[in-house]
Amino acid sequence: MEEEGPRILSRQPIMRRMVVAMIPCILASIYFFGWRSLIIVVVSCIVGFAAEYFFARRRKEPVTEAVFVSAIIYALIMPPTVPWHVLVFGMVFAIVFGKMVFGGFGFNIFNPAMVGRAFVYICFPIALTATWAPAAQGFWGALGTWSTALNPDVITTATPMALAKAGQAVPPLVHLMLGRLSGTMGVTSVIAILIGGGYVFISKTANRWIILTVISTYVILNGLLVILNVKVAPGILPALFGGGFLFGAFFMATDPVSAPKTHRARIVYSVIIAGSTVVIRNFSVFNGGFMFSLLIANMFAPIIDHAFKTRTTGKMPLEKDDPK
Repeated sequence: MEEEGPRILSRQPIMRRMVVAMIPCILASIYFFGWRSLIIVVVSCIVGFAAEYFFARRRKEPVTEAVFVSAIIYALIMPPTVPWHVLVFGMVFAIVFGKMVFGGFGFNIFNPAMVGRAFVYICFPIALTATWAPAAQGFWGALGTWSTALNPDVITTATPMALAKAGQAVPPLVHLMLGRLSGTMGVTSVIAILIGGGYVFISKTANRWIILTVISTYVILNGLLVILNVKVAPGILPALFGGGFLFGAFFMATDPVSAPKTHRARIVYSVIIAGSTVVIRNFSVFNGGFMFSLLIANMFAPIIDHAFKTRTTGKMPLEKDDPK
């Protein structure tokens, strides 16, 4: 019998479940901003696969299915108007410098999608922050449209976090829940995020403690800002529902590679993410903040892990310090 050739793609069931969980956000992006959103996701996946394959074949290793998770996350946190060259440059940078230079899957320190997003945010700030396509109105949304950004006269609407930063009223909560507003293409709809996020939570695809700690800490800290009457604070629910925070809590903070491996380290890690997001969103020039907060937490994750592993050595097996 002939021997089978090397596999091109490795099977990772947990990553497949993450892809399935993001389908509601992909569908929402198409519904609100047009079919260009789907092509953005597809192109991101193709470029991400090609970038990883270039390195994997030299090592005679298969491409990991995790690359599709990174590619979809990266695409969904792009503006619907993102130029194609910006999308491609960022995705290549995400895989090459956010993952492969560390040794590939399982060795990267930072979340690859966030590395790519930070790169294009710094290199192409106008493309990433200056213009925002409006969400389609009407029952059928943008299902019959290539892109809602085709009319240049309407690419001026601000995102909810930008309105809050400017001291203006944010959209009603019902609009934040449905997602019929401007923003990065796949994270405007809280309902879509909760459908996918509920799936990863119930199925234990993502670590529950990270999700719960990030969200609860963020709610508590925003509540304190409201109690202290901090003028820049938009309120608990607008802060929670706006800016894609929930998307980050369910799909990005829970990355099994760049997050800590021990339970108590994960709690500290989650508090760092939530606390940094509150500070950056409310007291810096940036409207969002989750991207920088996650990268900061990624940077400290190995140190926090090491500190708790050192404390628990000789007391309990490390594998028991890893609850879901």
